[in-house]
Amino acid sequence: MMIVALLTGYLLGSIPAGVVAGKLSGVDLRQEGSGNIGFTNAMRVLGKEWRGKILSVFVLLWDIGKGLLAVVLAHHLSAQPLAPVGGGFLAFLGHLYPVWLRFRGGKGVAVGLGVCLGLSWLLGVAMLSMWAIVFAVTRVSSVAALTSYFFLPLLSAFLTRQGILPPEDLLYLVVMAVMVWFRHHENIRRLVRGEESAFRKKNKVS
Repeated sequence: MMIVALLTGYLLGSIPAGVVAGKLSGVDLRQEGSGNIGFTNAMRVLGKEWRGKILSVFVLLWDIGKGLLAVVLAHHLSAQPLAPVGGGFLAFLGHLYPVWLRFRGGKGVAVGLGVCLGLSWLLGVAMLSMWAIVFAVTRVSSVAALTSYFFLPLLSAFLTRQGILPPEDLLYLVVMAVMVWFRHHENIRRLVRGEESAFRKKNKVS
């Protein structure tokens, strides 16, 4: 059943909520804005009116939810200790490399947050809170993502030492953090050049 748990996680993760939301608005997010299918680009492209804002929030909630659901389902599908983190990690990979989109997906920030929440509510709440606080201060989504995922290995190691997270989860979470940073390489370049876009009031972008 371990294989079923992993496959279920990947298939869940590969469902592109951003593409669905864009199609409902007559837009292909892969061809607009940054080209990303996640919440940030959805809000920038679709969020100029209330319907688009609702769809963007749907993208965020679904991406978090599919990471969480993959962990929960894997836990019930297999008794193997690695099943929950394995199912969550495959959901993360499914979002990054969805078979339906020729393996060209998103950056995995929201899905990873859902995986963290599924593995430990303490870890999930800490990551979500960190992302929200940094975003509220900087108004730059990439800075919030990079900051929270920079601390993910440290938080995971601490919870492992406290016996809250099983040791086998740590490696997967570290790899997930590294992959999120890698997927943000273009954002990092723009940040270094001072060219990264920030959300402003009324959803205007600098």
